[in-house]
Amino acid sequence: MGPKLLKRYLEYAFSIATKERASALQVLKAVNPVLNVAASSENISFDSPFEEEVYRALRQQGYDVRTQVGCSGYRIDLAVVDPSDPTRFILGIECDGAMFHSAKSARERDIYRQRFLESKGWKISRIWSKNWWQDPIREIEKIQTVIKSLTNQIAS
Repeated sequence: MGPKLLKRYLEYAFSIATKERASALQVLKAVNPVLNVAASSENISFDSPFEEEVYRALRQQGYDVRTQVGCSGYRIDLAVVDPSDPTRFILGIECDGAMFHSAKSARERDIYRQRFLESKGWKISRIWSKNWWQDPIREIEKIQTVIKSLTNQIAS
C-alpha cells in the first residue's frame, strides 16, 4: 500500500503544481472513498425504522444523505452531503434509540466514539427517538439549523 500511496501523492502534488484542480480531485477520490460522494452508488442500509424515517425526512427537505458511512472502523448512521461541495460531508447524524442508550457503558462508549469522530473532522448531531416521536418537525428544524450554521462557517 505504501508505494501506491506515494505514487498517488506525487500525482496529486503534480496536479496542484500545474493547477489542474479536476485531476487533483480525481486523485483524492481514488485514495479516499469518503470524498467520492458524488460518484458513489448509494448503498441504503438502516439499523432501525427510526433511522429510516429521519433519512426520508431529510431527503424530503432536499438534502443528499448517505447511510452507514464508515470512518476509521466506526459507522455513522446518516451523513449529510455538503450542499455547496458534493465531494464532502457536512454533518454526521446519530439516531439514538432509548433502549440502546439505557446502559451506562453504551453511553460512555458513545461519548468516546463521538469525540473520536470529531477529532477526525466530523461534526456530529444526535436525534433521540423519544424527541423524534414527540415532534419530528422540530428535530428536522434543529438539524437544518446546524447544517445552515456549518455552511455559513465554511463560507466565511
